[in-house]
Amino acid sequence: MIRSILIVLLSILPVHVTAQTDPVPDRRVAISRNVDFFGADLASIFDTTLDACQAACFANPECTAFTYNQRNGSCFPKAGVSEVTFYDGAVSGRLYETEPAVLSGAGEKAARLEFLREGDLAAARELGRTLGRLHSTDETDPGQYVALAEMRRQEGALYDALRFTGAALAPTDAADLWIDYADLALAAPIGDADERRRVRARALPAAVNGYLRAESAAQEHTVLAVMAEALEQDGRGRQMIDALRLAQEAQFRRDTELRLEEAIGRHGFRVTGTDAESDSAMPRICAEFSEVLVQAGVDYGTYVQLPDQSLTVEAEGAQLCIDGVAHGERYRVVLREGLPAGSGEVLIRPVELTMYVRDRSPGVRFEGRGYVLPRTPDAGLPLTSVNVGEVGLALYRVPDRNLVRTMQEGFFPGPVYDWQEGYVADQLGLPLWEGTAEVRQELNRDVTTRLPMADALEGEAPGLFLLQARVPGRDDEQAAVATQWFVLTDLGLATMAGTDGLTVSVRALGDAGAAEGAAVSLVSEGNAVLGEAVTGEDGIARFDAGLTRGTGAAAPALVLAERDGDMAFLSLRGPAFDLSDRGVEGRAPSPPIDVFVATDRGAYRAGETIHVTALMRDPGTVAVEGVPLTAILTRPDGVEYSRHVSVDDVAGGHVFALPVAPSAPRGVWSVALHADVDDAPLAQQSVLVEDFLPERIDVELTLAETLRLGDVPPLEVRADYLFGAPAAGLDVEGEVVLRSAAALEGFPGYRFGRHDQPFSARAQGLGDGWVTDASGAVTVDLPIPEADAGGRPLSLQVIARVQELSGRPVERRAEAQVLPDGPMLGIRPAFGEDVLGEGATAEFSVLALGPDLEPVEMRAEWTVNRVTTEYQWYSVNGAWNWEPVTRRERIAAGEIAPGAAPAQIAVPVDWGQYELIVERLGGEYLAASTEFHAGWYAPADSSDTPDTLEVSLDAESYAVGDTAELRVVPRYDGTALVSVMSDRVISMQAVEVSEGESIIPLEVTGEWAPGAYVTVSVIRPMDAEQERNPARALGLVHAAVDPGDKRLSVAVEAPDTAMPREPLEVAVAVKGAAPGETAHVTLAAVDAGILNLTGYESPDPSGHYFGQRRLGVEMRDVYGRLLDGMTGEIGQLRFGGDGGMARRMQSPPPTEELVAYFEGPVTVGADGRARAVFDMPSFNGTVKVMAVAWTRSGVGQAEAEVLVRDPVVVNVTVPRFMAPGDESRMLIEVTHAYGPTGAVELRAEAQGIELPVQEASGEVGERTGFVTRLPLRAGAAGLAEITLTAVTPDGRELRKDLSVPVEMNDPEVARTSRFTLASGGTFTFDDDAFAGFRDGTGTATLSVGPLARFDAPGLLAMLDRYPYGCTEQVTSQALPLLYFDQVASAMGLAEAEETRERIAGAIGAILANQARNGAFGLWGAYSGDLWLDAYVTDFLSKAKARGHDVPEVAFGMALDNLRNRVNYYPDFDQGGADLAYALLVLAREGAAAIGDLRYYADEKAEAFGTPLAKAQLGAALAQYGEQRRADAMFARASAELTERLASEETMGWREDYGTDRRDAAAVLTLAVEAGSAAVDTGRLTDAVAQGGRASTQEAAWTLMAAHALIDDLRDTGVSVDGAAPEGPLVFLREDSVAAAPVRFGNTGAETELTVTAFGVPEVPPEAGGNGYAIDRSWFTMEGEPANPDGVAVGTRLVTVLTVTPFGRQEARLMVDDPLPAGFEIDNPNLLRSGDMSGLDWLETVEPQTAEFRQERFLAAVDHLSDAPFRLAYVVRAVSPGAFHLPAASVEDMYRPEMRANTAAGRVTIVE
Repeated sequence: MIRSILIVLLSILPVHVTAQTDPVPDRRVAISRNVDFFGADLASIFDTTLDACQAACFANPECTAFTYNQRNGSCFPKAGVSEVTFYDGAVSGRLYETEPAVLSGAGEKAARLEFLREGDLAAARELGRTLGRLHSTDETDPGQYVALAEMRRQEGALYDALRFTGAALAPTDAADLWIDYADLALAAPIGDADERRRVRARALPAAVNGYLRAESAAQEHTVLAVMAEALEQDGRGRQMIDALRLAQEAQFRRDTELRLEEAIGRHGFRVTGTDAESDSAMPRICAEFSEVLVQAGVDYGTYVQLPDQSLTVEAEGAQLCIDGVAHGERYRVVLREGLPAGSGEVLIRPVELTMYVRDRSPGVRFEGRGYVLPRTPDAGLPLTSVNVGEVGLALYRVPDRNLVRTMQEGFFPGPVYDWQEGYVADQLGLPLWEGTAEVRQELNRDVTTRLPMADALEGEAPGLFLLQARVPGRDDEQAAVATQWFVLTDLGLATMAGTDGLTVSVRALGDAGAAEGAAVSLVSEGNAVLGEAVTGEDGIARFDAGLTRGTGAAAPALVLAERDGDMAFLSLRGPAFDLSDRGVEGRAPSPPIDVFVATDRGAYRAGETIHVTALMRDPGTVAVEGVPLTAILTRPDGVEYSRHVSVDDVAGGHVFALPVAPSAPRGVWSVALHADVDDAPLAQQSVLVEDFLPERIDVELTLAETLRLGDVPPLEVRADYLFGAPAAGLDVEGEVVLRSAAALEGFPGYRFGRHDQPFSARAQGLGDGWVTDASGAVTVDLPIPEADAGGRPLSLQVIARVQELSGRPVERRAEAQVLPDGPMLGIRPAFGEDVLGEGATAEFSVLALGPDLEPVEMRAEWTVNRVTTEYQWYSVNGAWNWEPVTRRERIAAGEIAPGAAPAQIAVPVDWGQYELIVERLGGEYLAASTEFHAGWYAPADSSDTPDTLEVSLDAESYAVGDTAELRVVPRYDGTALVSVMSDRVISMQAVEVSEGESIIPLEVTGEWAPGAYVTVSVIRPMDAEQERNPARALGLVHAAVDPGDKRLSVAVEAPDTAMPREPLEVAVAVKGAAPGETAHVTLAAVDAGILNLTGYESPDPSGHYFGQRRLGVEMRDVYGRLLDGMTGEIGQLRFGGDGGMARRMQSPPPTEELVAYFEGPVTVGADGRARAVFDMPSFNGTVKVMAVAWTRSGVGQAEAEVLVRDPVVVNVTVPRFMAPGDESRMLIEVTHAYGPTGAVELRAEAQGIELPVQEASGEVGERTGFVTRLPLRAGAAGLAEITLTAVTPDGRELRKDLSVPVEMNDPEVARTSRFTLASGGTFTFDDDAFAGFRDGTGTATLSVGPLARFDAPGLLAMLDRYPYGCTEQVTSQALPLLYFDQVASAMGLAEAEETRERIAGAIGAILANQARNGAFGLWGAYSGDLWLDAYVTDFLSKAKARGHDVPEVAFGMALDNLRNRVNYYPDFDQGGADLAYALLVLAREGAAAIGDLRYYADEKAEAFGTPLAKAQLGAALAQYGEQRRADAMFARASAELTERLASEETMGWREDYGTDRRDAAAVLTLAVEAGSAAVDTGRLTDAVAQGGRASTQEAAWTLMAAHALIDDLRDTGVSVDGAAPEGPLVFLREDSVAAAPVRFGNTGAETELTVTAFGVPEVPPEAGGNGYAIDRSWFTMEGEPANPDGVAVGTRLVTVLTVTPFGRQEARLMVDDPLPAGFEIDNPNLLRSGDMSGLDWLETVEPQTAEFRQERFLAAVDHLSDAPFRLAYVVRAVSPGAFHLPAASVEDMYRPEMRANTAAGRVTIVE
């Protein structure tokens, strides 16, 4: 780990990072100990490590050697060595270049080693690079080491021979020595086990290196034989075979041939076992192999000699299974020689197998998930048995009081196991009896027997019962107990839960009649009766809404119905019916407060204001007035940005203006609206904050909705300028992406294709040459990538980009469904989340669809396999790894024939992983499959959605008072329960219907508005004689209802066309307001080119309040849980006895004014209109005017488009920013729109930018024009202004103003200069402070007196300029402002009131990161960092004490968190830094326990691991008057700190964000505040005032120390321009502002003066780094290396940033890559072309945050590794010219001296 680097003498030269994929390193190191190299030092790096020193040399191609001083941690990379001397404690290294021949041939050789595991080549590469670190050469001739090695080998000292061979290898890299090294690593006997393991792990990498460097076939053979030995010793015998074969290919040797044959016999492709799956009804026998077989394209039947030709052979993974065998038979099969494996290996000899298929194990089970047994005279429970003649039974009764408990504890309705029986009997149920039942037995066949329950339950009260069945005499796991819960009843229950409460329908199962007089109870989770009701003659009972809104123990759990000695119940805990396949759609049902929210647009630039309109309504669409509404604006990282409260609504309407600062982060922001900020938001809206430019053209794509594979469909592309003219002559580019469709419309929940053969997305470009014609259109022949759909639907996404003449793309997307050219099989599980409980029955629906997506008949076979995965462990280089080995066991199979209706599959499963495979019988192979699990966490029991009933209405919408005709088409006679519902049950009626069509009239009432669902459940009664169970089917249809006067009639009255640079007058006419109500309007007028960026749709409150909503009523019933009590033969029971029962730089401003205006709320006047005037700038395009209107009881909206244009439209494109010295052009597009044609003259004027040519002209014809260019040359930094005047053919002058920001985006540097101002001396503060900086980039601070020693203003300025903002950084920026408000004001950073606002903003930002337990997260609301918790709480405490508003609740939570963490803080022997800080903060608040403080001071003082921790404990004690103990702790802190500051030892990463400098400042601060004299304040002051780059922690605590030591900031004896100072002697000077020099004179004693200057250096620094290297490279979109210099406009490149740590680093990094002005980032938030997920050649890390600014790319990365990482983004060449290429940089935010940068340069872009 690199430690803090104190001094950098020279910059390291340009960095080069070798591609990590090369099998051989281009350089290697050889180490010499106690040797010092003299020579051309490239740099001097202090306080570092040997690893980091070596890494710094490797990272610099000019470095050939280095010397590292172990005594003081200094490193000296060198370009050469001129002298070698002895130096005790030095470690020197030479870097040797790898031979070009080795490098050129290594790739081809590495490809032959494809049999090795991933990581083997990487390990070999690393060993080749660093072997010299293991065996030092000590500047000795390698030949001597070779001779020594041979001598020691002859003597048998193989370990010594290995070490000498290694020492010779580092400088020579010879193949023969690598071979010897590998051989010795295998053979050397080493006593130390750990060393033996380490050496042994080098054998394989050494052998790989020997092969990659081998110079002859003989050498290749020899090293491969050694490699084979290493592989076998590693337990990788299979790969040993590949190594020996490769050796024989290189050179044939007889001894190796014999060894290969022997290896194949031991480790080759072979049979490893057999399995007879006999417990399935369709048994099979399987041979298990050592490798995976060929999964498709091989007929394995030809490789198996079968005893019966009717048997079939199938390969599954590493198994070869034979189907068609019979139970009780023995089979002899021969696996023939040559049987192939997937790897290409074959059986080398025949294998004869004999396997016996035993009879199925005896077993019993209950089918399905039902529990309701309809009451009939001979009702019985169906039991399935196999190979059993007698079944043991046990019957239990569950008392009513335990119904809820059985559900809560997870027993009902699942199985009860042996180990649970005692609990069930003792706690839940009452044993009724035990006995047996005789069942019919057919050998190896499933037999269903009906166990009669009537007699067994005679005399028992109705209730819930549990019947268990087992095979007598067996208690092993193979004979698991079968469990059936049941209730014998004639009562069928259905419930409907909505906002009106719970409606319960009770009907008889026998005749489907209404069950009048049934007593219904609503029971809670706490097993209490919430309410009781009695059904009326319609069989309906109702419970008020209040009873259904309980939570926890008061939540409804079930309904219980009783009548005439009968009982039934229905659980309310599981999910309701899923009716998404029947037209239930739309947004959620109306909540009590229904909020409509709209922003004025979807995209904003930082620095703009987000305008929000929010309407609060009740479910009847009436305004909710007088309720405050809070808008919370949240940044892309999840941190709350601002909070705004509206307390004065206007008829329930709230309007918010949410400003976004220019420095705000880019990305997706969200606006959340709350009535109660502690509750979930009532509404949310996402917006984009990005550095966008509005589109100038509109693009429309037309593509057919459905396509087929093999089609070449036309894609119609239409492009028009937004000012009305066709966009002719523009290039069209793009891609098509073919991927698997997530779902198939009309068939929800169905899955198609094999789950284990996922479809890989395929992408293809549109091709070149597509250009829009004179009408702005072009037809693109769309290529659909070739693909095998695998029986699944596909989706084709088209991304088309039309490139404006400016070079910027306008992107649109289109999608189409792509159907395969054949049928499909689909599987839908009946359970959720692919998980069901152990012992449950897995149920599936299977359908077959033809190419037209209509159901077709198809025969198919299905198989359910249990999938078992075992893990084979192996060791590579001493590190253990594993690979999975999967086998499948068939547990059930069968045949189905889906047709018009789906086929059903039900299979009981135990714990484990499973897969269902369905394959077509006959025809080409077609299959579908899905995987699922049993016994893991299972969600609530899935609903049994009823069969579909065909229903329809005679109209799509109705008015109140109409009669709707409901058409019902049941498949059987029965009773139809017709219900009208919304978020409540509106009406219900029962109608008798017959099979076929029935028409039912329904009166549309006001309760239906604005829409309702009509549901029909047809219930078929039970028919005992026909042995037919009750059934039900359900249909649903939506009816829209006119909302009447609730919908306002709104119209935007605006001209069709308007002129730029003139007012646009708009009126909104509102009609339909109810008498006495006033209408209000918000109005937005926005450039359509902004709206199109995000596909923004105009606000639609009518659609929100009156559109279709999802059904707000949950429906459940018992009909899906009926047991078929009439299936199977009657069994005879024999009874036993009774038993006891989540950077703050500002981007350049836009080059043109954006057209985006908002007004509101505006009150509609007496004439029914609201008016607004918008002043149009020099803008040509379409403005969309959007209005939202509302009254107390109505809402409405309207929109209109206004074409704003000059008769001659002039569009101007300039670079979005430029750097001083950049050259580009101003692109001018002149287009005739209307009026006279002829000559147009252009004149340009500019300030701040040079225009070498200022005039141009051209001719415009009817709807035509011309394009011209004027060159630009940027001057000094600043905002350049350009005015372009066009004179039209009729003499009209059209003026257009543009801005071009000129800025330097190179990394800024800080420079601190200290002076002594003698008595009588003077100092002039002028622009000399900016010497060496680029003009316009400099800022300087000056301080005199005590403040100068600490450079307080420089540190304040640094904190103010600090560009990032995690919780610690925000706190560190705000903390000094509590005390240095006068200094900040004098510097012009912030006035007093602004300082308070900034502190308040910091408090808000910090609290946004407070977690629920009171803790604080660094980037979001999470916990775990106690030191950060204490630091933040310390700031809040100090802010509160100085009168700033800190919310009591939040502050209390923060203190509670500290108190809690202290109370359970673990014991420690070293550490405690966070504990000490927490104790100090608590002590300041009087909340620390004095006993704890004394204990830690007396018993644990030395355990506290940092000087600051000791000082904080001392400060805590001082708060309680314990000065003796406090002084003792401060003395310890001072002594430790003094030792550290004097020591040459380095300090690594600290969890408390600290350094010794920070600790010195903090200890000094605390000691002064505590009045302790135990520290040497003078020494600490010297340490603190040393200067240099400071972290936020160092800066904040240094300023705190300055505050503690300095009483009077004015008492310096220094005059300013001859006058006494009025405030603190601090000054701020900016290079961009022409300011007079300031003269300081000293009339007092000698004093200090400090000047700190910030700016961009005139000469960019060379590439280099301390602790890191950063490399910037460019690639084509296909991954080929590219050069950005000389590319053409429109070229897209991938910029790749590679950051390489010098040794292991643990850091929070910020990567900053400023762009050259001619390039722009393809922002993935705006353009699909910026998404890099499809670039499979590129691997990048996931940053904590990333921003795509118009002038730079920023990313924050937490990196804890020595491995390099990459970031990337897509750039597009947009503006031609020659541009400055700023340096990219990386910086450790908490150790700012740890940073690196690339070189700066220039690039050229051509037209």
